[in-house]
Amino acid sequence: MLSVLFAAFTVASAQDFVFQFQGRTLDDGTTVAIAAEENDFGELACETNPSSNPQAGLVLKLLDTTSAMVSATLQVQYNELAPSVMQWCMGGNCVIVNGYTAKSKTFTASAIEQVQFDASNIQEEGTLEARLTVTIGSVTKSVSILFTNNAKQRWWSYYSTNGSWYINGTGKAERYYVATYVPDGYIGGEGTTIEGFSYYFLPMDVSDIQYWVSTKLPAFGEEADLETVNLPMDDVEFNSFNDIRFTRPHAIPQGGGLYVGLSFTITSLEEYYSDCPVSYWRGESICSQGFYVCTTSNTEWSLTRADLMARVFSGGEGFRNNAVSVSANDFAYTIKDTEQQMDVRIQNNGTTPVRSVRYVVETDGQFVASGTSQTYIPDFQGTSTISIPLPTDGDATVYNRTVAITEVNGNLNESEDNRADFCQYNILRNSAYMPIFEEFTGTWCGWCVRGIVAMNRAHEQYDGQAAIIAVHDGDLMATGDYQPVINRYCDGYPSGVAGRSEKTGISPNTVVNYIKKSLNNVTPAAIEANACWADAGQTAIQVDTRTTFQMNLPDGNYAIAYILTADGLTGTGSSWAQSNYYSGSSDSDPDLQYWCTLPSKVSGVVFDHVAVAAWDAMYGVSGSVSTPIKAGVSQTYSFTADISGNQIIQDKSKLKMITLLLNAETGEYINGAQTTIDAYNPTGIRSIDNGKLKMDNCYDLSGRRIGNGQLKPGIYIVNGKKVAIK
Repeated sequence: MLSVLFAAFTVASAQDFVFQFQGRTLDDGTTVAIAAEENDFGELACETNPSSNPQAGLVLKLLDTTSAMVSATLQVQYNELAPSVMQWCMGGNCVIVNGYTAKSKTFTASAIEQVQFDASNIQEEGTLEARLTVTIGSVTKSVSILFTNNAKQRWWSYYSTNGSWYINGTGKAERYYVATYVPDGYIGGEGTTIEGFSYYFLPMDVSDIQYWVSTKLPAFGEEADLETVNLPMDDVEFNSFNDIRFTRPHAIPQGGGLYVGLSFTITSLEEYYSDCPVSYWRGESICSQGFYVCTTSNTEWSLTRADLMARVFSGGEGFRNNAVSVSANDFAYTIKDTEQQMDVRIQNNGTTPVRSVRYVVETDGQFVASGTSQTYIPDFQGTSTISIPLPTDGDATVYNRTVAITEVNGNLNESEDNRADFCQYNILRNSAYMPIFEEFTGTWCGWCVRGIVAMNRAHEQYDGQAAIIAVHDGDLMATGDYQPVINRYCDGYPSGVAGRSEKTGISPNTVVNYIKKSLNNVTPAAIEANACWADAGQTAIQVDTRTTFQMNLPDGNYAIAYILTADGLTGTGSSWAQSNYYSGSSDSDPDLQYWCTLPSKVSGVVFDHVAVAAWDAMYGVSGSVSTPIKAGVSQTYSFTADISGNQIIQDKSKLKMITLLLNAETGEYINGAQTTIDAYNPTGIRSIDNGKLKMDNCYDLSGRRIGNGQLKPGIYIVNGKKVAIK
């Protein structure tokens, strides 16, 4: 079946001609990139075909004939290189290319026709781009030619702006050491060097700044073993990166790495940022090596899982020209026999701007699909997202896939990190999806009023369509039941996690924007929930769930987590007062501006959406979903949540039960449901609205199965239990 679906990928080979580069066939519109090198005259030059060997460069190859009449046009589209001569040779004659005037010619091509386009005596760094368009009969194809002349030196950083900015420190006037680790292979191959360092200084009372590079983390008070450079205080620019160059390049050792960092002394705490002088980012680019810090009061190095707000200047022959790394989500959901695509993130790890990449999708080493995606990443370590098609004509099951970026700009991909594994869940049909957002907050956190604004705004716009949970920590509303989730997903206060996958900072529209983009997510399963008080004293809640997967998972390991939230929590005294760092300032957001008019400690705040209890919040209650899982077959489960000892709940009429369907091994969020708590019914007969009844599992009291349609009020058997239809 896969061969049928991807027949389109092989059609190109039946066309009249193709472009090839270094022996590889190019898709129509592909960009090929060629780096400048010295030619026989000692000049910097770029050539599409640098030798008489047709396989060494760009060629036009006829497929169905040994010769054909060709109409060709070359158009220079961009030129920073300032070469003294550009010439284009095809069909036995050469023409000089000047400026941006298109050159055209008609000639008889042989079976393999070299595309010779040269730029000689290059004067400047940068790029030159031209497009060659060829028509043979009724078929027209093109290829873009990208000449590059880039110095193999770059400033780069671990951090990106796709995260949240934080500051930290000891609040003491003392000496700080901060460092980051650059492992072999991260930015280049053998011969890559570290040649400089840069740190972003906030306004602070600071002195005695030293930048250094070392093979090991120096003990506190000791110098680095490779080089240390002083930054004169007269040269310090605050609210800016401060660049230094080491006196010589330091090669990153193969199989190891180098530490690069700085030391400085906070002389007083009069400046605001002197309390917390270390700037860092937490977000999607968090490096496993993070950054290291030690101080006078804590001389042992500690590793922080974040990215130091600093840059490294690297160079050397190890820098690659055409190199792209790829990352993908761990999983992708597709709907059977429906055209689907998956987004993958690519990063330019080379000196050449990325114009095109070729991808290959495999399953257990077997080819599934391939294609070329046009993109544009001009900067070193810049990123982009491309979409790749996935086959959906297989079974409703899980496929282990790999996506590889095999070529960059028509060249073999020089990056070692060029493959990403993922699971494709191919489902029968989609189910309604409930987004979930968990906010990490506390009354002691002055910036957390942003989270209050964001959560209330989401509730106003999407009440009933999404589950929003305020997870308190360090105050009277904190519940230890949520600590595993906090440990895994919390990157600070306020922060949040969207769908148990995307860590995020908090702004007034963070939650709204997430819900808006997620409501139509594809999900492999539906979950429905009803809840009622299990006893007259309201000390326990009975929760009945119904899960229906749309794929076969013989060994699937899934479970349901139960989260109880409360609205209307409030109290008196300093422990209930919300800290407010917006007090006395101004903000363009009207809801935050309201907080700007309030004092720094706000009494009488009413807290909503608060997680007051949870049962197996991280991985779900064991046994709540049975194995094997069959596509389209529903499962029911009844759970009793004991709240008899809960001291956080204030008004039991303002509770909601949220059920999360999770992967019991990874904690991945699949889908969710939320419900209010119905009254205790001693007869055990639940009351339900007709519109909420699932007709496919409903019987009358005589055992006769009920078909679709409205029912008269009465008692019925639903999922094996008596239900009163209102």
